[in-house]
Amino acid sequence: MAPCGKTDTNVVTPLTREEIGDDWVQGKEYTDKPDFTWMDNEEPHRARRMEILKKYPEIKQLYGHEWKSKYMVGATVLLQTFLAFYMKDASWPIFLLTAYVVGATANHSLFLAIHEWSHNLGFKLPIHNQIGSMFANLPIGVPYSASFKPYHMDHHRNQGVDGLDADIAHPVEADIIRNRTPMKALYMLTQLAFYALRPCIIKPLQPTKMTALNLAIQLTYDAFILYFGGFNALLYLLVSTVLCGSFHPTAGHFLSEHLEVIEGIETYSYYGPLNYVTYNVGYHNEHHDFPYVPWSRLPQVTKIAAEYYDTLPRCESWVGIIWQYVTNPNLGAYSRVKRRNEIDATEVVNPNDTTNDPSITSYNLKAKQQ
Repeated sequence: MAPCGKTDTNVVTPLTREEIGDDWVQGKEYTDKPDFTWMDNEEPHRARRMEILKKYPEIKQLYGHEWKSKYMVGATVLLQTFLAFYMKDASWPIFLLTAYVVGATANHSLFLAIHEWSHNLGFKLPIHNQIGSMFANLPIGVPYSASFKPYHMDHHRNQGVDGLDADIAHPVEADIIRNRTPMKALYMLTQLAFYALRPCIIKPLQPTKMTALNLAIQLTYDAFILYFGGFNALLYLLVSTVLCGSFHPTAGHFLSEHLEVIEGIETYSYYGPLNYVTYNVGYHNEHHDFPYVPWSRLPQVTKIAAEYYDTLPRCESWVGIIWQYVTNPNLGAYSRVKRRNEIDATEVVNPNDTTNDPSITSYNLKAKQQ
């Protein structure tokens, strides 16, 4: 296995599933001075999308919002609100078991509904998706949805780009964690804290009306839960959020999507049963190739363009990737592909966003235009 830190893209040749065989987690060698795998090429999804659309233009018929999502989100928010009040007097074993099995699964589902709606796939108008995301945000307990979208659009537009893709570990963070099992285990326990704080360090957001509204709505809901349900009711929601991003089966998607489990390959799909509670986020190659396609129609993309996706390496298990990440010395914080070639921040990822909308990027667009 070649050392990490390559810059010559001709050296790293992505393998097909047949070439990889049963060893779906290989990783890369960690030297005394590890580094990310650096690529000179553009992220792979734009070119594959253009190629697939040339061959299968009917995929465009799958574009658009999914009307069922709002009812699923509504039911999940009501469930978590009900359980918050119900758990306030529960014994600690029942409290923690319910928070892990039901609460964490429900809150993780809401995180991914927010992800879905950041692409305007829940409602026809972008503003309705933003307001809907704030509603989905409620049981999570902390305001998140309004700041998630601009960072996520940058992730799609500039996947792996140094200083723009906040999904990748900060160099200081990566150097502390490296491939050390105790540090990787600690990272998994506190993963959501890294996801929340890292963007603020890499590229702080300018406050907007939407972030202020998100904060106001969230504080109002939290005050409601605290006043009528007491501290334990609010604690149930917050514990559910912490658990859903740590050693929980659904949290495997954070790793499976872009962790470099095969050297030089930066995006992976997962086709297992946990997609049923996570808005098909496992179909991640398909999602990055076609971010205009809602969760419910992503399997159709896989079926239509099967020859493009069947040969790609995939994640076989979200639970398995968590275990492999923590225990495998060939996986760690540097197991990500990075690049320096930046795409214009005003390039629209979602077809019905506008170029002057501050929610489409973490850039300060006014300052950038001056």
